[in-house]
Amino acid sequence: MTTSSRTDSAANPARQTAADNVYNKLRMLLMTGALQPGQKLTLRALAEQFGTSMMPIRQAISRLTAEGGLQMHANRTIWVNSPTPTKFAELIKIRCALEGLAAEVASRQITPAELMKLRHHAQRFEKEGHKPRPNPTLLARVNRDLHFGVYRAARMPQLLDMIEGVWIQVTPSISSTLRHATRGITQWESFAHHAKLIDSLARRDPARARQAIVADIRDTGSFILRSGALEFLGDVSPAQLRHPSRRQHRL
Repeated sequence: MTTSSRTDSAANPARQTAADNVYNKLRMLLMTGALQPGQKLTLRALAEQFGTSMMPIRQAISRLTAEGGLQMHANRTIWVNSPTPTKFAELIKIRCALEGLAAEVASRQITPAELMKLRHHAQRFEKEGHKPRPNPTLLARVNRDLHFGVYRAARMPQLLDMIEGVWIQVTPSISSTLRHATRGITQWESFAHHAKLIDSLARRDPARARQAIVADIRDTGSFILRSGALEFLGDVSPAQLRHPSRRQHRL
């Protein structure tokens, strides 16, 4: 689905088909980390969940498989994508390039109202993150709201669509890993990166805004790669579990 067709559907709900509706909802579940890497999905269960027939489900699954968010196995089993460490490292580099550009452009034209919303998201993220037992689901949602608040401020719909396309491939793995790993000081680094990002946007400093968003993405990606958790997510063989890769992936 192209950016223009998705935008048209959102602006004109009457034009949305049942497949569009399922596609948009499933895509959002992937982007927010609500689905876990390697999680098995069935057409019947999805049809019951969304209250529709099989055909819209098949069409939505086909589109998300083409985008890399889902995988269809030979036996028609559907799984949430679980990237290998090598692919994950590549996707993180792509995120840095695309999202760095969006932050740079946004810094030149962000409005006071948009900046105020970003401050609110950053404050919510920091408040939750400082709790003894932070809610990972809430942290993921607020972090997404903050990031995409910046990217929407760039007013580049095709770039936004590309960023979303990468997020549906990596967010389930990021969310799952952070739920089961102690991030420690890296989480504090996120607070600092968010503060630098918002300050840079307020100062309309493109280079510094790019640096802040790239540092935030890279630190999280590096933490996940160092943790080795990606070796144990999704559909891995017993041999891979016994002998996880020691290959270093530099971001």
